[in-house]
Amino acid sequence: MNGQRLETVALTDFKTAKQRLTEIIPRPTPLIQNELLNMELGSSIFIKAESLLPVGSFKLRGAFNKIASLAEKKTQPFKVVTASAGNHAMGVSYASSLKGAEANVVVPETTPAIKINTCEAFGAVVHKVGATYDEAYQYARELSEEMDGTYVHPVADADVVAGQGTIALELLEQLPKVDQIIVPLGGGGLVSGIAMAAKNLNSSIQVIAVQAEGSAAYYESFTTGEMKTLTETNTLAEGLSVKKPEPYLLSFINDWVDDVIKVKEKTIREAVKLFALSGKLVVEASGTVPLAAVMEEQIAITKNTVVIASGSNIDESVLKECLFKQK
Repeated sequence: MNGQRLETVALTDFKTAKQRLTEIIPRPTPLIQNELLNMELGSSIFIKAESLLPVGSFKLRGAFNKIASLAEKKTQPFKVVTASAGNHAMGVSYASSLKGAEANVVVPETTPAIKINTCEAFGAVVHKVGATYDEAYQYARELSEEMDGTYVHPVADADVVAGQGTIALELLEQLPKVDQIIVPLGGGGLVSGIAMAAKNLNSSIQVIAVQAEGSAAYYESFTTGEMKTLTETNTLAEGLSVKKPEPYLLSFINDWVDDVIKVKEKTIREAVKLFALSGKLVVEASGTVPLAAVMEEQIAITKNTVVIASGSNIDESVLKECLFKQK
């Protein structure tokens, strides 16, 4: 597609992205330890609070890096199109408003209202299409061709991956002796970027990806060694909902990620509540799966374990359900 860059991502790409991002992220996102949360878990973890970024999600990093790289080559206003479960759409909308681009974002009909409203507030045109990301993606591809716009892929793009990987560069400055990083896995861009950036600097760091059991295409593909496509997805973590892995990113995950695991839907709900009440952070379901993996004791916690709290854009109704309707 026009604008999509499917190339190897080098350490220089991550460093260039980090420099670009100083325009909107002048200081690293906080690395937090909460003693109450650690007492509840019975182990000690660090939280990388990407949920506190300007649009409430790590997706701003990749979106801004991609659009800033396009703006460096453009002399006139330009059009961008994307498909997203919501957080990437907000990142594209915000970055476009800063870089003079006209943004058209396509989101599934199940996208939380908070994400749609934020995109529109930044001046983007929002198209609600289909029940899943895959359906929205197909429409966005057609729209991009019709508009002669540049497609900003939410995950499968070297500039997007480089932007997400800046999290690892920050993290290694904040905690140079990090042992392992636990990362949500939806489309694959976040964990690919973090794993490549981290292991380029310290190959001994363990990177573990976590999926929701209701949308575990990468888990099935990673564990079997074959590309797997799901017939359906059903997860509270709508931002992680994909039926088929991106081949470009699956190769990175196979090469750079140490393990892929999946967590129960019930635990994801419990993790939303635990983050809010004990961790003192509002984190959307998609961002809680690393904590859910710790809660399920699927991961051996080492001295310097970091969980990525990837976003905070949770619908009020979902938050209330997680807080008040659990047994």
